[in-house]
Amino acid sequence: MTIVGLPPGRTPDSAAPLPRPVVLGIAGAAGIVAVIVLAIMLRSSPFPDLDEARDDTSASKDPGAAAEAPSDDEDAPRAQASAGNSRELRARLAKEVRAAKVKDATATLESLVAADPRSPEDADVRSDILELASKAAFAGGAEVDKVFDLISTKMGTRGPDVLYALATSKGGSKAADRAVELMKQEAVRSRATPATRIAFDLWAAKSCPDKAALLDRAREEGDSRALSWVMVMGRTCKMSKDPKVQETLDALKSR
Repeated sequence: MTIVGLPPGRTPDSAAPLPRPVVLGIAGAAGIVAVIVLAIMLRSSPFPDLDEARDDTSASKDPGAAAEAPSDDEDAPRAQASAGNSRELRARLAKEVRAAKVKDATATLESLVAADPRSPEDADVRSDILELASKAAFAGGAEVDKVFDLISTKMGTRGPDVLYALATSKGGSKAADRAVELMKQEAVRSRATPATRIAFDLWAAKSCPDKAALLDRAREEGDSRALSWVMVMGRTCKMSKDPKVQETLDALKSR
């Protein structure tokens, strides 16, 4: 059979190049297919985890998606609750002390000091603590150790203040004896203010020379409590006109 366009006796050459229009047509079709495949791949990402992470990051940057930060107002109810608990515990302590419920009052005092460590700064609370300590010491039992442990270790500088008041105002009682014993311990004295220490030392000094030796400290560190003891010393030791006593009294009165 003779093929049109070829010389007689010549067969088609399979290695001959395709005509240019055919090549361009094939290339164009391949390009279209490639674009379609790429579009499909982009629409269905092969990395869904990465996409989710990207979405999460975008959400975190979106102010509307972020959780609102707690406002300062949220702390107000907590502060009010603490104050309320302190007031309730103070009222309960006063009621139990008046009723001589030593065990209950001791537990309440422990709760009060834990909830409000500054509560002993209140004069009424200190008065209740003094009365509770006196009743606990008189009754004896486990509560007395607990009460004095709370006073000497859990009340900061106010603890030694309470012990000083017990020692100087409840003289001869079991509570006063316990307070004096504690006030002589360095661990307790270290918690006391200088004013409390010098007031106690002036009270505890037995002789007039011992008291006179404390005048310099009293002048520098004392408060109204030291003033009282220096005045007593001036009378009992017949030193009212002593220049050093007068100088100390003047310094203490000026505060």
